[in-house]
Amino acid sequence: MPKFTLTRHINASVERVWAVLDNFGEISQWNPGVRRSSLTSEGRVGQGSTRHCALAPFGGVNERIETYIPNERMTVDIYEAFKLPISDAIADFNLTASEGGTDLTLHYSYTLNRLGRVATGTTAKQLEKGIGGLADSLKEECERAAAD
Repeated sequence: MPKFTLTRHINASVERVWAVLDNFGEISQWNPGVRRSSLTSEGRVGQGSTRHCALAPFGGVNERIETYIPNERMTVDIYEAFKLPISDAIADFNLTASEGGTDLTLHYSYTLNRLGRVATGTTAKQLEKGIGGLADSLKEECERAAAD
């Protein structure tokens, strides 16, 4: 299973970063890679919560929270992917308080489907770029919210 890790320093408190991640159904409000998103489960967000994301320019994913430790860790299982070069993936968000804000460590692992195996090198680069964009957008949203 291919994987990579990204890190970002976010100039906002762990609680602020968690608040953005915890608004699980509304990722489309701050991530330009997601055209639409919505919760597909009932109740408070936590372990087992699910959402659907329609991605830009095409494709989509269904996701479920596997690990939910407030202000510390959220592991999201991308258990179904549509029109993408992957069949599934895991995005593991880890937050650590640091001087002046929060350190984000994002571990991402994925399974290539047939399409992804045909273009392995390109797929890996595109996934790193896309997930890097997610991390950058999360940083921007948290820092914007902290400045309000």
